[in-house]
Amino acid sequence: MRMELRTRVFLYFVLVIALFAVLCGVIGAVVLHRTTLNEAQRRVSLDLRAGWNVLDSRMQGVKSVLSVIGTGPRVQSMADGADPETYRAEFESARRDTGLDFLTFTDNTGRVLLRTLEPHNSGDDVSSDPMVRSALRGAGMTGIQVLGPHRLEREGGRLRETAYIRFEETAKAKPRVQTEEHAGMALMVAVPARDKSQQIVGTVYGGILLNRNHSLVDEIRHILFEDQKYKGRHLGTVTIFQWDVRIATNVRTAAGHRAIATRVSEEVYDRVLENGESWYDRAFVVKDWYISAYDPIRDVDDKVVGILYLGVLAERYDDIQRELWLIFGGLSLGAGVLAVVMGLVFSGRLTSSLHRLAEAAGRLSAGELGHRVPDPPANDEVRDLTRAFNSMAESLADRDGRLRAANEELQQLNTSYLEMLGFVSHELKNTLGIIYTAARSLDGGLMGELTEPQKRMVHSIRRSIDSAVEMTRHYLDLSRIETGELTVEKARIDLVADVIEPVMGELAEAMAERAVTVEVGMPDSLPVRGDAGLLRVVYKNLLDNALKYGREGGTIRLSCEQQDGTVTLHVWNDGEGLEPHELAGLFEKFARFDEDVRRKGTGLGLFITRDIVRKHGGDIRAESRHGEWIDFIFTLPADG
Repeated sequence: MRMELRTRVFLYFVLVIALFAVLCGVIGAVVLHRTTLNEAQRRVSLDLRAGWNVLDSRMQGVKSVLSVIGTGPRVQSMADGADPETYRAEFESARRDTGLDFLTFTDNTGRVLLRTLEPHNSGDDVSSDPMVRSALRGAGMTGIQVLGPHRLEREGGRLRETAYIRFEETAKAKPRVQTEEHAGMALMVAVPARDKSQQIVGTVYGGILLNRNHSLVDEIRHILFEDQKYKGRHLGTVTIFQWDVRIATNVRTAAGHRAIATRVSEEVYDRVLENGESWYDRAFVVKDWYISAYDPIRDVDDKVVGILYLGVLAERYDDIQRELWLIFGGLSLGAGVLAVVMGLVFSGRLTSSLHRLAEAAGRLSAGELGHRVPDPPANDEVRDLTRAFNSMAESLADRDGRLRAANEELQQLNTSYLEMLGFVSHELKNTLGIIYTAARSLDGGLMGELTEPQKRMVHSIRRSIDSAVEMTRHYLDLSRIETGELTVEKARIDLVADVIEPVMGELAEAMAERAVTVEVGMPDSLPVRGDAGLLRVVYKNLLDNALKYGREGGTIRLSCEQQDGTVTLHVWNDGEGLEPHELAGLFEKFARFDEDVRRKGTGLGLFITRDIVRKHGGDIRAESRHGEWIDFIFTLPADG
């Protein structure tokens, strides 16, 4: 019983199952990747919020302490006129206990009464500070501020020296004109100082300088990640940026140092600092990949002044993904292998027949047209295909034999044509040369004075012989091109003296008859590498073309340009020119156009010209404005 091929193919649906298993594996891998990455980014975003909570908690704790200090008996004494210097030691002790880097008291106008840090500057007015201004109005305030170098110096201690950072060269950072930072970023708290009657008598403000405050970022990391490590590295990192420069971080360089003074990437710079948006993604930080989160840090005026960064080591999640991929991929691979094995078993018999056909097709394409494929044992579509293939092979063998015979006949005809073309052109050229000499002698009066009608007749004969000589020369050159005998013997020649001037002399009489003006914009000497005889053919063809198709009494211009070892040459003439669509076929063999004025000649001159130019390593093209002019432009290699 005959079983159709489609029925047999149906049995091999197991192959589809294998492809489906691979597809499921790929989709599963993508889903695992996205799920793991999303979970990591969710973890990082939650950790970033927790980091902000740590900073807020620190500022609220400081605010509570300063609120107590601002209502104590010492403040009352200073409000009653006591010397603030009396309490400096006590306030300095409170500053240290609170973990503040500076602590300052002002009166109710914002003038500084007391600073606890040496050199104990006082008397300056800080009422323009937005936090001090808010406290004087009765509202305590917490926030982040960037303090300039002068303000840091006034606050005392080593604040200014601690804040100073010289930028480190950082790959992928956005270019900046500045190379160093003198200002400092601080967590600041300001509260009103009140007397016993709760009247505001001044302010108390203090701050924690974030520049190089590694203990703070380490504390945040400890709270969030409990100092977990993965493969010897801390799982999480925390960084505080002042604008785009790391001022406090536990990210380490390749040398193991904290990456202070390195800068954020340009992509994060544009998103977070320029646009004030958060940035969550996988990022390369100094020397490792991290699942990263960047939040803009805003000062009390809501201006972006820096970035809070938190990152989790990406390698941990990469390893988790890799383990899941191995498990899922192993299962998919096992199912795929099983399906493929089953498919191979069932498809063996079918593929053996198809393999023989494929092998036979290869041998047929290699020229073994006598090869045939034996019929397969199964009575199905494969047997029909095999018989159709053998029939096709027989038809190809028969057609190949007929084509070979026809090709040999054509080759013989072509050889005879080329030989005849060369012979006839050569013999005709010699005969025409004799006739041309005789006609020239008659026209020149060497055989006696002629009557006017005789002169006109002889002159007409000369022009006809000129056309026949040119036609013969073109056919002779075509014969040499077709047989490959047209070769270039390159040498150093002077294009002006060896080519242009001889051609101009040869065509002087024709130019005079046409009353053509020739403008030669060429140097006295123009050395090139070429074959002088063949280049004279080029110029003669182009100038003949200009004389035939240019205006009588018109202008022909010869010019050149030299650059980069190449000479660009122009043969320009005014005349009817060509339409743009006609330029494309201008250099083809036997190119002819419809207008009567263009029926002269063989249509071979420009074809031969292009072949000679290209054999010199150059090329030729034409530009034209219809009804006005045409310019033939070709290139040759310069010499020296």
